[in-house]
Amino acid sequence: RLHVFDLAGPGGQPVPVASWLTKDGVYDCAWSEANEHVLATAHGDGTVKLFDWSQPQGPIMSLEAHTAEVYGVDWNLNTKHLISSAAWDNTVKVWDVMQGVPVSTFSAHQAIAYAAIWAPSRPMCLATVAGDCMLHIQDMAVGEMPVQSIQAHQHEILTVDWNKYNEFQVVTGSVDKTIRVFDLRNPAGPLQILHGHQLAVRRVKTHPHCDSQLVSAAYDMSVNVWDMNLGSMIQHFDHHTEFVLGLDISLFEENLIATAAWDRTVCVWNCVQGPPPVKPPGL
Repeated sequence: RLHVFDLAGPGGQPVPVASWLTKDGVYDCAWSEANEHVLATAHGDGTVKLFDWSQPQGPIMSLEAHTAEVYGVDWNLNTKHLISSAAWDNTVKVWDVMQGVPVSTFSAHQAIAYAAIWAPSRPMCLATVAGDCMLHIQDMAVGEMPVQSIQAHQHEILTVDWNKYNEFQVVTGSVDKTIRVFDLRNPAGPLQILHGHQLAVRRVKTHPHCDSQLVSAAYDMSVNVWDMNLGSMIQHFDHHTEFVLGLDISLFEENLIATAAWDRTVCVWNCVQGPPPVKPPGL
């Protein structure tokens, strides 16, 4: 099931805007960079579906070319008709949503592709990570082979993000419980290895308002805020009671974080204004 909520409801309470029952699990979603009503979603049936919350009857587009579950989806910040998808068929695809077709397929990974994230300052570049322990940088302007490849971990890499303020800095999170920070100009090894999670790191997001901070979510049920200048964790939250799978940071309200977990809850709070809200009784 896919839900859209408006956080600015009466009394500051979230109100449901739209909801769809989907044929299979929804593993990831990304808002359109061109239309505030539209979002792309990654599905367990191998499709990428686009929904418009002003048209609640069903998906407005289904993109079908992957042969296994789609695990990650991302919308290009600059070239706004392109989205990327990472799937369990080991491939990363780029789709033109104006045409409804894949325009590139990247097949360099040798295991499940978990994430493919667009570079914020390089319109045709992607960072991709997979179960083969590799971080690839793909440039659509060059071709379908990676322009750079780094063995970033010794175990599966589940997540990746770019620093919004440094076009050469990429952050990865792995089954090995660590977060690693890389400078693509010096790829021999990580700039930093951040320790603190007790199980696999599921999501990393670099902070949109602070060049040195990032947030992570993991299978140890925790959400952590890190400062790369300090090289350490600066906040730890353990409000969820199951694996934390979803994580994002608001572009519009500084330090507003949203997390989603297997405990069937989504939590939204400002991490500098206090702890996360208490889960309602019965959940």
